[in-house]
Amino acid sequence: MNILRKSLDTDPSSPMATWGHLILRASIGAMIFYIHGWHKLEGGLAYLQHGTPWTLLKEIGEMHFPAPLVSAFAATIVQFVCAPLVAIGFFTRVNAALLTGALSVAILQNLLAGRDPQLAILYVLVLLSLVFLGGGRFSLDALVSRRGARASVSTLDQHIARSASERI
Repeated sequence: MNILRKSLDTDPSSPMATWGHLILRASIGAMIFYIHGWHKLEGGLAYLQHGTPWTLLKEIGEMHFPAPLVSAFAATIVQFVCAPLVAIGFFTRVNAALLTGALSVAILQNLLAGRDPQLAILYVLVLLSLVFLGGGRFSLDALVSRRGARASVSTLDQHIARSASERI
């Protein structure tokens, strides 16, 4: 009966929700980094070094984006840099928002190329959720926030102590 009760728990700070949040954030960040960011960066560097055709550049050019080379590298860098930051939970909301924008363009790109956009849509939905949820308890965001709160309390304590000593 305890398992059934735990499965109905809706508390976002419960251990099950906390671990689920970590798994979701880390896996989506790792997947986007490796499957998309890393491979796009390899393709972009091969294009710059050897003139190898870069599919991303071609597709962005077909979408009539301004400065297709800059746009292709911007999307690549966002996926290469922001995805691991989402995975570790550092500035999660900002990085998830940047990735949401880049992958929203990927949805359009897939639709225009006649490909199935399901994977890009799934990424966008998970990232959009992280924009609202943040990094969660097991994230660098939480660690930095806790340290900042302790520093603020310490500063407030010092201010109160100084004020009290000045009155005496």
